[in-house]
Amino acid sequence: MKNLTVFFLLALLTSVVQSQSLTEKEVTGTWQIINVVDPGHNAKQANDFIAAYIDIYPDHKFQLRMKSKGENSKKYSDSFKHTTWTFNRDSQTIELNDGKSPIKISKSNDKMYFELLDSGMKFEVVMPM
Repeated sequence: MKNLTVFFLLALLTSVVQSQSLTEKEVTGTWQIINVVDPGHNAKQANDFIAAYIDIYPDHKFQLRMKSKGENSKKYSDSFKHTTWTFNRDSQTIELNDGKSPIKISKSNDKMYFELLDSGMKFEVVMPM
């Protein structure tokens, strides 16, 4: 009986941990891409995002700032100049007003991840100090 009780407590704890979701306040801020977890359909393009900043402002403006100053990097950054965002708490995604790829946000073992759903690219991100 004791083992059964322990099992149910562990099952309950696991379901509570898995059902936790992020809030809009938790995803708002400046994030830096520090690692490519999954390059998706294009490994070279995914690596271009290393050290880029993603700004998710409280006023719902969205900005991508690439580290590289090359032509492709400027094109990426410029394409987000007038972009706004909304947070879908149910799907844990940031949806951009201009129809660009939704960004799935997840947290695992105190690490944050952003996944570009259209391309399959998944990045580990941090809030720089």
